Amino acid sequence: MKISILVFLTFLFSSTNAFAQDCTIYHKGYFTFTDSAGKVILMHRKKKYQYQYDREKKITTQYRIKWISDCEYTITQAITNSKAQRKFKNSITKVVISKTDGENGFYYKCACPTIPWQ
Repeated sequence: MKISILVFLTFLFSSTNAFAQDCTIYHKGYFTFTDSAGKVILMHRKKKYQYQYDREKKITTQYRIKWISDCEYTITQAITNSKAQRKFKNSITKVVISKTDGENGFYYKCACPTIPWQ
């Protein structure tokens, strides 16, 4: 009986680690993503900041990024050259990376709409 429990716990622990995601590869670097309108956005993350650039509309936006865990973070809009996006200054958006695909990309869930800074 003790051996079967030990085998089960070993299997459970090893399978949990097999499905664990390594989201740390997305903490720093250059990335692109396609927004809901189908536009490709260029993104650069370093330390505590995330910079996004929309080539089509020539919009640059800077965010402060705070990592809650390896696969979960919040971004707060700091600066933008878009008049339409300025109303979201200091707004916080929570993002959870729900599935990684190695270096090919990731899928995420966003806790939207943004929450005004308090």
